Amino acid sequence: MELDIDKIYRNYEALTTEEREVIRAFMDGPARRIIGKVFGPDFDAALGQFLKPLPKKQRKGLAAKII
Repeated sequence: MELDIDKIYRNYEALTTEEREVIRAFMDGPARRIIGKVFGPDFDAALGQFLKPLPKKQRKGLAAKII
């Protein structure tokens, strides 16, 4: 099975914001791990492209202050 990653990205970009959020929530849940087990590591890596971006860590303490 070959995946056309460029086409997948174009299809993803064509989704509404709500549809993208559904995919991102799905990718953060247990379903992604299960699908990765079924389809293998290459497919799982491709799915990882649709994860929510990691939140920026909030820095605390004196080192976080900008002078």
